Formats: sequence, C-alpha cells, structure tokens
Amino acid sequence: MSNSFSNIKQSHVFFDDAPGLKQYYENWASKYDGDLADQKWVAPRIAANLVHLLASAYGTPETHVFDAGCGTGLVGRFLSTLGNYVIDGVDLSESMAAEAVKTNAYRKVYGAVDLSVPQRDERLDHYDIVVSSGVFTLGHVRPTALLTLFEYTRPKGFVVVSTRGSYNIETEFETFAKSQEVTDRATLEFTLKDSHYIAEESADYWVFRTS
Repeated sequence: MSNSFSNIKQSHVFFDDAPGLKQYYENWASKYDGDLADQKWVAPRIAANLVHLLASAYGTPETHVFDAGCGTGLVGRFLSTLGNYVIDGVDLSESMAAEAVKTNAYRKVYGAVDLSVPQRDERLDHYDIVVSSGVFTLGHVRPTALLTLFEYTRPKGFVVVSTRGSYNIETEFETFAKSQEVTDRATLEFTLKDSHYIAEESADYWVFRTS
C-alpha cells in the first residue's frame, strides 16, 4: 500500500469529529497535492469544468463562485484558467486554506470554517455558483451539509457537489438529495453518475439549482 493511498484512507475516519479532521489536514497540507496526484484524483478538474459550463450557460461576465471546502485551491486553480471568475473559498483547515491563498486564484480565503455547521459565515456573500469537491466523502461531512451550501447560494443559483461512490452508499446521499428537506429549497438539475474521481473508485457529480 502506497503512502499516498494510506494518507487518504486515514482521512476517512472522522465523521462527527471536526476537531480531529481539522488537525489531520493541518498536518497533511504540505503533502496533500502530491498524494492526491499520485492517486489520480481528477474531481477538482471535473468540478471546475461543471462550474464553467453552468457559468457559460447562465452566468454573467464575472460570475461569483464559492469554493466550499477549497483545500489547497485545486478547483480555483483550474477554474481560473477557464474564465474570469471571482472566487472565494473556505476550508476547515487553516493550513490548507493558506495553501489555497498561494494559488492567487481566490479573492479571499478563510480557514477554520466548518461546513457541517448549518449557517452562513457572515464574512462571505451569496454566490452565483457554489462548488464542493472532495468534501462529501467518507469521514468528512454528513449529507445535511448540503443545506449549508444552499445558505451561500443566491436565488436561482447553482450548487455543484461531488460524492465519492462509497460515501453515497454509506450515507444514502441520493435519498437525502431527493428528500423534501432539499426539494423545498432546490431542484436537482442533473447528475453525472459513476464518473471519474480517483484511481480507487468513481463518484457522482450533482448539480442543484436553488429556488
């Protein structure tokens, strides 16, 4: 078993333990990009292209994007090569957020923001598109964090979320995504099922539009 594979697996044990998850990422931040590249993680590129597609079809010349759980800034880095976007990001880990700042892809980035807390950080805006890549995975957030993402989305805005295959099964994310708690606030526009994610397994990519 490679070190990169082991490091990723060790991040999958922190459900309902935000302090433990935060500390893990504080220690992992400097090696994160290399480990994920080693395991052929393509989710940020796919997520960025979905954002670009939605912005091209529905956005303005300067679409505002919120990268929820931005990590080291991979989504922002890809997205900044595709168009003129205003991107803000947050992450649970301050060390990961500091890495995102170094990309120069973001207008502002904040660490120590827990997306499992169901309220919007008042330092941030309401956005045209909210994207979350690699957050809805084992040991990170429960499906109810989707409701938090809606708090950051303007009316008729979009939310793009990736869900690792095993996470979707374990947490019954699809059932929650189609529950009244969600449908009262957003419409599921489309899903890319069983798509590329990481070498080990595939993922689904969900696109919601808020009411």
